[in-house]
Amino acid sequence: MQVQEFTDKVSFQMQTSTGDVREYQKYGKFKFVVEGIEAELTIYENEHGFFLPFIDSLAGKETYPAGRYLEPEPSAGDYFFIDFNLAYNPYCAYNEKWSCPLTPAENRLKVPIRAGEKLFHE
Repeated sequence: MQVQEFTDKVSFQMQTSTGDVREYQKYGKFKFVVEGIEAELTIYENEHGFFLPFIDSLAGKETYPAGRYLEPEPSAGDYFFIDFNLAYNPYCAYNEKWSCPLTPAENRLKVPIRAGEKLFHE
């Protein structure tokens, strides 16, 4: 997908499930359409690479309530390989001792993403 890279990379402290914070920069955003509805997500970056946390409208029903993660891969130019089939639950979905970044408000979608890992139990 084509990503609109931000000219001013704003530092951002993302809260975690254990109350810690992790430092990221807002890298850029991309737009896409789901079931005829436009959606937009922000990609973050830190020393470990690119990170795309998101929550969709199925959160708490079919998908993990706190969201899922992707690790988008840069491609040629301003394109990234983003495959929602690879969306996975954070480690804290399986063990509350893990410290997982919480999805920022700007990445909370009102559309369903019917791909990737789903809830693993009720």
